[in-house]
Amino acid sequence: MKNFVRLIALMLVLITVTGMFAACATTNDPETTTEAPTTNAPGEGGEGQVTEEETLYVPDDLDEKYDFGETMTVLYWEEWRMTEFFAEESGDIIEDAIFHRNIKVADRLGIEFEFIAQPGDSTNHTAYVQQAENDWAADNEYDIYAGYSRTIPLLTIKKMTANLLEQDAFNVNKPWWPEALTTECTIKDQLYFCTGDISTSMLWYMIAFMYNKELYENHINNGGKTPMDMVDADEWTLQNFLALVQDLYIDTNSDGQKDVTDFYGATIYSTDIDSFMIGAGITSLEKDEEGGLRISEKWNSQRCADICETVGNAMNLQGILCNTDRSTFKTQQSVFHMDRVFNIPGTDSGDGVPLEFTVGVVPVPKFDETQVDYKTNLGNPFTIYALNAQSKSLEAAATTLEAMGSENYRSVTPAVFEVAMKVRYTDDPQVAEMFDILKENVSFDVGKLYYYTMEKTTSQVFSNTCLSGNPAGFLSALKTSTRVINNKLKTLMAAYE
Repeated sequence: MKNFVRLIALMLVLITVTGMFAACATTNDPETTTEAPTTNAPGEGGEGQVTEEETLYVPDDLDEKYDFGETMTVLYWEEWRMTEFFAEESGDIIEDAIFHRNIKVADRLGIEFEFIAQPGDSTNHTAYVQQAENDWAADNEYDIYAGYSRTIPLLTIKKMTANLLEQDAFNVNKPWWPEALTTECTIKDQLYFCTGDISTSMLWYMIAFMYNKELYENHINNGGKTPMDMVDADEWTLQNFLALVQDLYIDTNSDGQKDVTDFYGATIYSTDIDSFMIGAGITSLEKDEEGGLRISEKWNSQRCADICETVGNAMNLQGILCNTDRSTFKTQQSVFHMDRVFNIPGTDSGDGVPLEFTVGVVPVPKFDETQVDYKTNLGNPFTIYALNAQSKSLEAAATTLEAMGSENYRSVTPAVFEVAMKVRYTDDPQVAEMFDILKENVSFDVGKLYYYTMEKTTSQVFSNTCLSGNPAGFLSALKTSTRVINNKLKTLMAAYE
């Protein structure tokens, strides 16, 4: 667990930076260009400014100033749900942070940004790929791809993205790039896409357990110990969680049926049921001795089968409601809720209504006490970035990605935290620590990212079996899919030859 004092410092710098820039016009059109005014480069300090050394930041390794004189053209997916690529200065702390991020990066590198919209979500992924291919056949206008998490890997299969590890400016070991980019997404010493602090949507789509603090105090007797205390004590396991909620149920309308208006110990957003597998440190694919990919031994194991059966049976307990209706938690009819963290401010929960009560946040429980780290699953609609392998300005594009990640880490992520957690880092260090645990332990599972290449098998075997009514049948279901998975792995690995 990294020291979250560094992130407390980030919030302080955001407060300093917010008033530091002069207003600069920009638009939110599908195509927009941001020109850079003159600002101080990172680390230059100046009267009233806080330097990196003074704030415990991890500095980047980029030069203080570049003069690329290029326009960085970003092909982004137009269905993005969270403000991420550009924004107007509006008084909203996230929009303002992104507005200033673009100005600061553009000034530091001597570039301009041009953002071009393209449909590219789960229903338009082929259109995004086709647009990138059309560009390859024409002038190679695009420098950076920024797309839906399952779309960008399709470009890698077509060998259209550059190996980030071959770019001098890109440093995968910096804290704005999650460790999982190395442990899970780097294959045969090749890394073709990235995400992390650079993507606000990745932060919003982290999956966690939220709980209503007042309801917890009133309905759960745990000796005064909160779920966050349990995380700190390494006691936040699946069995301990179930012990808190399994019998907590009130049939509020007295109809003898479980429904969304009753009171529960916990509600689970069923779309993300595989978070229990990811949370147990299991991914569908793993690296073999040569750095390639194979079916994970942890996935194809009795332990994973036990997790599937335990979770599947738990969803039928009296005190748990598993569905895709978020209203029960929002109306204070459940103590816990497992879902994406955007539910707290209501940013993408359908109605935009924030939670009107005090919320605690903890990671998905470990499966048992033998597990070392908590792991964070992600909802699929987050952004992955990649470099066009035929960009005419590849060095500038790679430097832009690194500078954007570095600047987001200092200013945008703290703004997301304040909105998501409804508190500043400095106000509740324990909540800040929980957010750090979520962010630092994200797991991508390349089997999920290569969803289309793998014909959905690596993404759905656990979830479908868990909710099938026969959760004990996981190993049988996996065996049925093994031949298809291995055949699709050959296609996937060909991109890394």
